Amino acid sequence: MKKILVVLVCFIATMSTMSTMSIKAQDGNLTEGQWKHGLAVGAQWIAYDLGFGKAEADVIKRTSENYSLDDLRVMYGSKSKWVEYYDKLKAHEGETGNIDKLVSTITTEYKPSIKGQVKKDIEKYNKNHDGNAVQSTTEANAEPAATAATATTGGTNVVAANDTTKAADTKDNGEKESHGGHGFLYFISLLGLALGALGTFLAMQARKENQLLMRDANDDIKNLQQQIDKVRSNQKGQDDTNKPATKRENKAEAKNTNDNLAQAQKIDFNKPVEKNENKPAEKKEEPKEEVKKEEPKKEEPKAAAPAPAFGEPRILFMAKPDENDNFSRSSSAYEPGNSIFELTTMDGKSGSFTVISKNEAQKLALLMPGDALARACSGNNIQSTAGKTRIVTDRAGRAQLENGKWHIVVKAIVHYV
Repeated sequence: MKKILVVLVCFIATMSTMSTMSIKAQDGNLTEGQWKHGLAVGAQWIAYDLGFGKAEADVIKRTSENYSLDDLRVMYGSKSKWVEYYDKLKAHEGETGNIDKLVSTITTEYKPSIKGQVKKDIEKYNKNHDGNAVQSTTEANAEPAATAATATTGGTNVVAANDTTKAADTKDNGEKESHGGHGFLYFISLLGLALGALGTFLAMQARKENQLLMRDANDDIKNLQQQIDKVRSNQKGQDDTNKPATKRENKAEAKNTNDNLAQAQKIDFNKPVEKNENKPAEKKEEPKEEVKKEEPKKEEPKAAAPAPAFGEPRILFMAKPDENDNFSRSSSAYEPGNSIFELTTMDGKSGSFTVISKNEAQKLALLMPGDALARACSGNNIQSTAGKTRIVTDRAGRAQLENGKWHIVVKAIVHYV
């Protein structure tokens, strides 16, 4: 919301500033000086058309390039109908408008035949002048005008003086109307400047707030990173302290064949493996009950047959698989932070594997399912572990020893709980 307000205020300020710049020439209007000089240009062409006017170059030499109606009044005096047209154009000095209105005013008071010439000269002047140098006739200039009028006709003196007074009054009224018309524009300009200042202030405030938010966000990120580093260092310390204990536990577990056999029974083995497991069990039980009768005849050949093909089950702990579907690391002891899968083999060449049931191993696998699970396991939404705490092996996977590495042949099927 603040950004929208800032943009709106800046837009209003820009528009008001543009209106201030165009107070003197709004909507293509001429400045006061350009309007007055334009009337003088029209009067010069009227005098020239009446036959007594001089070339504009001569007028400029005798006066200046910014000559006014009053300068022409002094120059031409009361010749022919000059005073009549002078009075008509003088009455329009207090008005304002664009160049077309000015040309129309001049030609309406005289005749349209000079329209093209008047417009051309006015445009030429306005390209290089703003008309501010154009001034009304002073009292000193008015006196020669009165003298010239007296020299021509006896009664014209009073008329010229009255005309000069009227022209001065008309100028004052025109200036008042002009200033009054621009009052609203001045107000809009001041309002725009105020809004511009307000917009600048709001923009600076918004920038300051953004900087504070960015600083807070950076602090939060740093704190979070520090907490992550602490957790990692604590986990490494725990791993280091647990290593000797876990080795001892694993050695004890390796000695307890009954526990190993119980874990092996939970895994799906091939049928030949199941038959061979049952045969040694019969050997151990039968000698206890029937040693006297059947040992020399039937039992000894059966006990010797499975020994060369199958030994006791061996448990290996596997790290995450690599891009070639080989377990990157295997160990006879559980390694916290590294071991994820548990592989059971009877012959040292092939075996079945499942996800280790220990909480540490399962948390590690759930943290990186793409690296730890996806290459060795399959299942619904194998990559989605959010909110899951346990991994259940529905079917054990199969692996074979190839070139010193255990290669995954059949993926395990798992689901999350």
